Amino acid sequence: MPVPTTRAYNELDEFERHVHSLTEGPPPSDPDNNQTWDYSPHACNLRFESATRGAGAAPARCAYRFTTVPALCNFAGNLHGGCAATMVDCLTSVLILALSSPGRFATAGTTRNLHLTYIRPVPVGTEMRIICEMVNMGQRMALVKAELCRVEDGKVCVVADHEKVNLDGASM
Repeated sequence: MPVPTTRAYNELDEFERHVHSLTEGPPPSDPDNNQTWDYSPHACNLRFESATRGAGAAPARCAYRFTTVPALCNFAGNLHGGCAATMVDCLTSVLILALSSPGRFATAGTTRNLHLTYIRPVPVGTEMRIICEMVNMGQRMALVKAELCRVEDGKVCVVADHEKVNLDGASM
């Protein structure tokens, strides 16, 4: 079942459809078990909102909405920090994949540093928006920033920087 959108699918441009398709993530590593480590986009009602490729001084961006459900929360009933980090990791990687080309982040790269600052709690039931914005994407390194904001008032709850290194073609 595809991740829903906040607009009709036929209203999305080509780049937005590409980003939307990448949001589903890869197939499970064990098809018989049908499980991967993820934040369950369907359980939290993740919805694709928009994406722009970026041009000139305008950066590439993508935006999503989700509802904070109990499965994403800590014992206090707020969004768990590790869950927020997983969502940021996955959704900023989608933006990198959408902008990739052969030999340049074609596999989304590997996280070099993921830094989150938690500004205010996100209680269960809160409708949130995640905005991912490309800061820089070179041949070897990429930096994407993300913000998790409450939909009701736009207040920022979490900010993040995600640095990735391109390992396309690297031998381990």
